Amino acid sequence: MREVLFKNLTSIQSRKKDILLREVFERDGVVARTERRSFYFIKDINNLHSDEELERWANSQESREEPVKRRLHIMKEHNDALGIDKFICKIFGIFYAVVGKDIYTIAFLHSFKINFAKNSLIK
Repeated sequence: MREVLFKNLTSIQSRKKDILLREVFERDGVVARTERRSFYFIKDINNLHSDEELERWANSQESREEPVKRRLHIMKEHNDALGIDKFICKIFGIFYAVVGKDIYTIAFLHSFKINFAKNSLIK
């Protein structure tokens, strides 16, 4: 048994993009469910008209008190009684993209989830 679901949702008005890949498959009496998700959101758009404005913007980002850092969260759970294993990994942060004279501030969330369960326990 193998099931695959793919979604690519883009909303220009709300400035969001969501990509999802979900799989369910069975092997040797164990059912595995995996989910990979990438979510992007345009937080800000700076329109720059000259190279000097670009340099000022870059300097203002360097002088921030708290630099923007990526964050990583990992959760692992094992339950012998139920025969279930879970693993979740999430990374989120901000990056910048330059298109022409525009600078886009983009927030992102990437996640990977996997669950293993004995087939006899799934109803």
